[in-house]
This record gives sequence, C-alpha cells and structure tokens, in this order.
Amino acid sequence: MLIQIVFIYKIEINHISGLFFFDGQSKPKMLIYENNALDFKINYPNNWERLSKITNETAFIAPKESDSNTSPAGLVVKLIQVKSKNSSINSISNALIFQLKKAYKDFKLESKSLFNIDNKKGIKIVFTATDTKHQIRKASQILTIFKNKIYIITYKALPEKYSQYENTINEIISSFKFL
Repeated sequence: MLIQIVFIYKIEINHISGLFFFDGQSKPKMLIYENNALDFKINYPNNWERLSKITNETAFIAPKESDSNTSPAGLVVKLIQVKSKNSSINSISNALIFQLKKAYKDFKLESKSLFNIDNKKGIKIVFTATDTKHQIRKASQILTIFKNKIYIITYKALPEKYSQYENTINEIISSFKFL
C-alpha cells in the first residue's frame, strides 16, 4: 500500500512540475533549431551541443560522460540534392546500404523498415559498424525526400548506450518539421 502512495505522489510531482521522469531523473529543456535554407526545424536537449560545420549538415551531440573523451551519442541531419526526379526512397535506401557496405567492412544491417517523418514516407535502417575513430557504433538512419532533397537523419551511439539515448532521440525525431 505504501508503494502505491509513493507512486501516486511521483506522478503528481511529474504532472505539476514537468521536470521529472518516473525514474527520478531530470529531463533537460528542449531548444528549437530552425534552418530556413535547409527547410527544417527540430527540437534538441539544451545540454546537447549543436554543430553546423558543413553547410548541408547539422549535428546534435550528447554531453560527454565524465569517464570518456568521446560523446556517447549524437544525431545528424544531412541533406543531399536529388539528381533524378525519378528516384524512389527505396532505391535511395538500397544505394545507401550499398555505400555503407563498401565503406565499412564490418557493416551489419539489423533492420530496414518504413518510417513516417512529418507525414512524409521514409525508410529507417538500423545497423552496426566501426566508425572512423575505430569504435564500434550502432546507428539508425531515416531517409526521406522533400523539395528535391534527400534528408538523412542519423542517430549514432556506442552499442551499450544506444537504448539509453533512444527515448531522447525519438523525442528529437518526432519534433522534426519541414518548413
């Protein structure tokens, strides 16, 4: 009976303040990033770093953990101009998988499925591979087409951290809107 009362109390705190998950951890405030040149906006946690070093790419990087010199997870939104108006999202995803297999000798495709992003049809692939820093990473890439541009949204994390960041990544991706 005491456990039920405590559980109800936590729900009330969560409802009132909006700052707590049921596990007692605080949820970071979300910031809005809008890029009119790339025709999208997205929300990301205020404790994540935003990088836009390349004109057609924006990265959102999770904070480093105290015992590591690399970030445990990140999300990148990349745009590529469509060369052919007859390109389908399925043919583009097959070409991407082919390129990934060529680039990463240990590439392993875990899944490929349909995915909707801001009411646009897309494809999501999930895979593992060793990155340029020689670390095995688990990644998911969502591909869609909007205004003759291919949007590739990539979530990459250490395999043991992938599920830890998945809820945050899903929240970020669900906030994605085309302009």
